[in-house]
Amino acid sequence: MKKVLFALALVIVFALALVGTAAANGGPHGGYTATTDACAGCHRAHTAVGPNLLVETSTYDLCMSCHGSAGAGADTNVEDGFFLSTRSASTTGTANTADNAPLLAGGFAFYKTVAVTSSHNMTGAGNTNLAWGNGATNRGVQVAITDATFTCASCHDPHGSPNYRILKAAVNGAAVSVTQVDEAAKDYDTEQWGAGQSNICAACHGAYHKTAVGQGSTLDGTTYTHRIDMSYAYGANANPETVGFGGYFLPLAGGNVACQTCHLPHGSSAAMSGFANGGPTGSGSLPGNTTATDSALLRLDNRAVCEVCHQK
Repeated sequence: MKKVLFALALVIVFALALVGTAAANGGPHGGYTATTDACAGCHRAHTAVGPNLLVETSTYDLCMSCHGSAGAGADTNVEDGFFLSTRSASTTGTANTADNAPLLAGGFAFYKTVAVTSSHNMTGAGNTNLAWGNGATNRGVQVAITDATFTCASCHDPHGSPNYRILKAAVNGAAVSVTQVDEAAKDYDTEQWGAGQSNICAACHGAYHKTAVGQGSTLDGTTYTHRIDMSYAYGANANPETVGFGGYFLPLAGGNVACQTCHLPHGSSAAMSGFANGGPTGSGSLPGNTTATDSALLRLDNRAVCEVCHQK
């Protein structure tokens, strides 16, 4: 009888832990007390089936138990890349995010109902700890990051963080600081980024994080690269927040161009055809060359992110 009651108690505690939406520094991700029930939502002291005493067999499976296609613990379905308030009992973010709105970071499997053509691979074939441009001078080269395997927890801290969207304070051995700007409102489909938004990408792709004036016209090693983290009000450019391209507005971070202005961190369903399929060399072996099967996480079809800003 005692064993039955104990098992029932664990089930009740687990259910209670999943009542709220998984929100940054709230719900199961922070705000703990000495008697918190949130621990039981993810961990078991003696009956865990995954490492780190997880109730799921892997970090990805644990995150997807709330944030996946079949998850019910969070309104943010990062697997399919959309928001749906009816997935969770919590109303966090509902007033500011329309149902079925595409998420700011894209999706791991689908985005805008279309299968992704590129994504940060969290699980399955090809999931490694290699990152393009890891370091200061490795642009065009894949170099291992500090994590043995790349997972959701490589970028996010499930226990809470001082950063926007519980981004980790240290990623791949580099300090990361991203200003929280909408943690009360929880707007999941409208750009709300603050200072430091590119830092999370630069932690693993530092060779692409070039901020010098004239960077695109200055040879950097053997190649040139687009400048990042500069104000969009540059030269004669019109602001894409008011001009746009075909009604689409690329998001900025406090008025600055960030990595996420052009790229979706989780996954993109953008199509690449014509000259965008293979690039000038006809080969998609480098990250600078998109292909029909690799959109390099770009937000729009056929590298239209360039036209949004440059409008030639």
